[in-house]
This record gives sequence, structure tokens and C-alpha cells, in this order.
Amino acid sequence: MNRVKLNRLSEDVVRQIAAGEVVERPASVVKELVENSIDAKATKITLRIDNGGIDLIEVSDNGIGIPKENLKEIFEAHTTSKLKSIEDLNNLLSMGFRGEALSTISSISIISGESKYEEDEIGSKVYFDEDGFIQTSSFPKEVGTTIRVKNIFYNVPARRKFLKTANTEYRKIYELLTRFFLIYPNISFEVVKDGKKVVNLQAIPNTKAGEIVEERIYEVLGNDVKDSMLEIKYDGYGISISGFISHPNKHTKATKSQFIFVNNRGVSDRGIIRAVMEGFSRYIPFNQKIDFILNIKIKPELVDVNVHPRKEEVRFENPYRVYSAIEESVKHTLEKNLSYRNSDSTNSEQMDQIDFKAAREKYNQQNSPASIPSYENNSYHVKSGYLTNKTSAVRDSLIFSKELFSEIPSMTEDNTSEFTSTNDIRNIFQIFDKYIVIEYTNDILWIVDQHAAAERINFEKLKNRESNKENLQNLLMPEELNFTPSQVLLLKEHKDFFKELGFSYSVKNDGITLETIPAEYSEANFKEIFMEIFQLEEDINSLKKNFEKKKEDILATISCHGSVRSGQKLHYEEMIEIVKELKQCKNPYSCPHGRPIVWELKLSEIDSHFERTY
Repeated sequence: MNRVKLNRLSEDVVRQIAAGEVVERPASVVKELVENSIDAKATKITLRIDNGGIDLIEVSDNGIGIPKENLKEIFEAHTTSKLKSIEDLNNLLSMGFRGEALSTISSISIISGESKYEEDEIGSKVYFDEDGFIQTSSFPKEVGTTIRVKNIFYNVPARRKFLKTANTEYRKIYELLTRFFLIYPNISFEVVKDGKKVVNLQAIPNTKAGEIVEERIYEVLGNDVKDSMLEIKYDGYGISISGFISHPNKHTKATKSQFIFVNNRGVSDRGIIRAVMEGFSRYIPFNQKIDFILNIKIKPELVDVNVHPRKEEVRFENPYRVYSAIEESVKHTLEKNLSYRNSDSTNSEQMDQIDFKAAREKYNQQNSPASIPSYENNSYHVKSGYLTNKTSAVRDSLIFSKELFSEIPSMTEDNTSEFTSTNDIRNIFQIFDKYIVIEYTNDILWIVDQHAAAERINFEKLKNRESNKENLQNLLMPEELNFTPSQVLLLKEHKDFFKELGFSYSVKNDGITLETIPAEYSEANFKEIFMEIFQLEEDINSLKKNFEKKKEDILATISCHGSVRSGQKLHYEEMIEIVKELKQCKNPYSCPHGRPIVWELKLSEIDSHFERTY
């Protein structure tokens, strides 16, 4: 048996392995360099990018600079001015602190730098010679620092081949920069992409780091986001929360504008996202998302930023307190800005127009016994869609807990009674503005999810139209759709893919002009459709290979956006039409996303629940 021999890795190999933790792609380099500029108290940062950062990343700032005697040392491993001992981590407010970034970047790229410290008479230049040794020389320069990174991963071919296209890598860089743009309104940012200036953000007067201001939101994310935002403020128990949350009527299935900062540091934290969504739970449908920009300030000793080499995760000493504060501050903001407290029976698109007390009084008045119309012999003259006095027994039997509804078995092809004609309907009405309840003459009660039913109906209509291969249609009035710069880049990069799906458009700086669409998409919300596709951007090439499946996904998305919403009041005729069209569907049992549509409850089951034997 051969004895195992241990090998001591060379310093270069160690550094390259370490670089894999810190430098994932060009955006990782940008993050480290921009954070260094911020720590240097820069008020202007200029970024130059060539070929998506693969060929060149250059960051220049007007910060305090680096003393001449220290310039060489910044490229050495574990060298930093931001902490001296492990105890200093407890009071850390700087962006960087490990002293690893420049060292690891230098191991997988060609790096050089220039700097002039504010107290030095002349600047210095530092670079690596052919033998890998660091060299310095005097260099005339204004106060500040410039770091230049060329040919990222040139000596690690396995890593370099996993980089995406230049446009994709630049889009990742821009998404990262968006965080800095939003949380540092006191800093001017310039971005030069392939020799062309694409970003020119001027510092906003009388602002400071950590402030989230509307003017910068507008500049970075566009007017659509800014105009839909509600300001949020909280201060208590050692936690300060500031920023903006979207109005509830702006909920979507896909969103890209969720920004979390902890002590001005951009982070990812699922707990915070869940806390925000819990705060919205009474105001938006299940499984929907909302935009927000939050900066959470907490004593540095109560949060650990040293969780991951990329410093994008944090760990709170008392996460429950933080998450509770976020949830309650969201609830308070919504209650303060909206004129009602409960959205169960309200269309979310009308939230800002409804006085809850007045709406409740109107509802009670409209549904008093004297106001409910009656009908006989199955002649349908009822407009309101509510129960008649003749069916009060059935109505009363439905007044049981919501928990019971969860115990009703969902309908499947195996256990569903044969679809009954609308002529067999004895009564039909709506409950909770979410469900259609149908009483059939054969003592069967159906509870239909109105949104899921409408989704199925619309989906099959779209499928039928699509199978007929109808021609594309030109929009009489091309539709202008605004997107963030990052989203515009995605639309530009995958323009051919969207054309395959039937959408043609021209790209502008702030969005697109939609010109041609498939005939079956005429009533769709195109922006939300595109946003949903954006969620799958990382796997766009796979989507192209599975074109037909993606087409089905898009049809499902369109059917959702064009359907009756949960929380929408329906007239009698609308409910009858939904039931009639559902009956004609090939699959009336589940929506395109797989949720059940119908629950069936037999009179014998209701009698059994109430222990009724007659």
C-alpha cells in the first residue's frame, strides 16, 4: 500500500484558491474596489469597464489616498488599516476589513494602482513586474486612488470559461452598483462602458451616507418605482429602519427592486424579506412580491458581518427583535398611509381610494334582508349574486370557521362529480370576494376559486388561439414600457429570444417601444410578463432550448395577469359565465400553475358536520 504524501501548497496556489471565495466574476472585483473608495471617504467615484469587466476594470476616486510608504503593502495578504484585533470586529462600520481583496485579485489578474495621500507632495505608482514582485515609483497625481485590473482569470482558464457574455457580466456589475447608488446619495458616480459614459450621477446636496432619497430612487430605478413608494421610518429598541416600501397595489409575481442594507452595507437576508412580506400579508394576495428599499441601522456589536468572504450576509445577535421591528414598521406604515385596515374584501387596485368605514356601512346596507332580490323557478333575474331568503338555511350552514374549509377535499378527475349544467344551478353567490359558491339541485355544493378558474379559462383560450397559428399583430399605438437600466440590458441582450416568442420591440435608454405582439396576447400586461421572464435570466440559454415549455409558462403568466382577481366583486352574470366556461375546459380541475380550482361538498357532509340525521 502506498503511503499518503502530504504536499504544502505554494503561496500562488493558496491565493488563487482564496480568490475563488472573494472573486466570483467581474462584479466581485468592482464591489471590493468601490467599497475601498467609500472607506477612503470619496465623494466622487469613476468606474471604467471594458468587455463586461473581463478585459478591464478601473476604479478611480477622490478619497484621502494611500500614503506612499503603504502603497506597496495594500497588495500583500491580510494587510488592512481598518482593524487591529478581533475585538475591533465588534465595532466595525467600514465596508472592508479583511485585507484580502487586493491580494486575491492580484493572483488572478494583472493589477496596478496609483495613489496620492492628502498629506504627500507627490503620488506613487505600484505594479507587478514579470517575476511577480511588487514595484513602486513616484507618480504625479491628484489626491485619491486609481486601481486598474486587467484580464481577470487570465491564469485560471477553468474559471474564465464560466464567465457569461460581456453584456451579462456588465448587467451584474450594474445591479451591484445600484446598491451603492441608492445608499450613497452623497457620492457622485460615473460609469464608462467600452469608452462611452453610461452613468453620470451627481451627489445630491445636503445628503449623507445611508440616506435613501426619492431623487436618487428616480434617477436609478425610474419614475414608476419612485411614484409607487411609501416612506417608512422606525426607531426603537436600538434599531433604526428607514427607506421606502411599495404601495400594495403594485404587487407582482416578479420583482427586482428589493434592496436591503444593514448599516449602509448591501446584504441578502431571507429573514428580512419574510418580515417585510408578513407586514404586507393583509394587503396583497398570497405568493405575490413587493418592492422595497430598507436601511437597517443597529449597533455594530449586535450584528456579525464576518459570515462570508463576500460580506453579503450578516447574522444578528437577536434576529427576532430585528424581524419583528421590520414587520411592525411595515404594518404601521401601511395603516398610516391607507384609509382602511383590512383588505380581505377589497380589490387591491382600489386600496388608496376606499374609506373602510364607509365601505363597511355601504356593504351592510346593500346586503340587508330587504335589499336581497329573489327569484323562482330557476329564472335568473338576480343581479347582485347574493343568496335569497329562500336559501337562508344553506347560507346559515356556511357560517363555520375558515379552518373547516381547509379540510374540504379538493376535486380531482377521480373524485369529482360530473360537471353539471348551469340549468341545474339552484343558487350561486360569492363569499369573501374570492370564492364562488354554487348550490346544485342534486344537493352538491361547489366552492370555486374565482381567480384560479379564470386563469384556467384564459389559459385554454390562449392555447386554442396559439394552436391556430394566428398571425402577429402590429400595435396601432406602440406601447412605451419603462425599465431599469439593468433590465434594459437584459431586453437588449435577448431581443432575438423575445422575437421568437412573438414580441418585437426597439430598445431605448429607459425602456422599450413594444411594436408587435402575438394576437392572443392583446390584453396582457407586458411589463409584468417580461419581469417574470427576468426571474429566469440566469438560465436563459436553457430556456431557449426548451422553447415550447417556456411558451406554455408565458401563456400561464398571461392568463394570470388577464384574469379575475382574488378580492374582486363579481355580478351574478359574471359568476354564471365563469362556471359555464369552466365546464367547457379540458382540465377544469387545476389552474395552469397547478392549484386546485374546485372544492366539492355534499349536503350529506354538511348534515354530518352539524350532526343532523334528517
